[in-house]
Amino acid sequence: MLGYMSTITKEVINNHFSVLHFLIGDFDVISYDSIESSAWIKTGKGGASYKLEGTFITEKVEIVKKNDIVSMNNTMACDAVKNSFNMQTLNYSTGVMDIYKGLVNENVLIYDNIDSVIKAKNNFGDTFNFKLIYKQLSTAENELVVGYSKDGGKTWFPFTKNKYLRK
Repeated sequence: MLGYMSTITKEVINNHFSVLHFLIGDFDVISYDSIESSAWIKTGKGGASYKLEGTFITEKVEIVKKNDIVSMNNTMACDAVKNSFNMQTLNYSTGVMDIYKGLVNENVLIYDNIDSVIKAKNNFGDTFNFKLIYKQLSTAENELVVGYSKDGGKTWFPFTKNKYLRK
């Protein structure tokens, strides 16, 4: 027999997402890639939109780079029981879908896909994990820094960075 299952109220969702409200809105995006000297070089621009939809935050982003268009749809969920966040990513450019687990630490949202069974591979067959770090820089600007690891998260290297400028 199916027992009683509680529902998550809008108040609970708003409380858990309150640390992420800086994400909600429409943004111009400037994209940077890491180069060997650990400097960031501007590589593209585009736009992003984050919306709170029920118990999820959805992001749609498209960035035009020199020889590429990065088009993604990300859905963030709040796990009120574990006080953590999960994210599903759909990369329309590559056809890759992945699941990330995250926590908020000092108002910085950090996701990684270390536990994911889906592993990104390069042309040489090397597998990668990714770490995503979302941070509010000011009321008008946010940042997403993406790192990669080839050793299961023991060592991280810079990969790409997006600056989000509120419209």
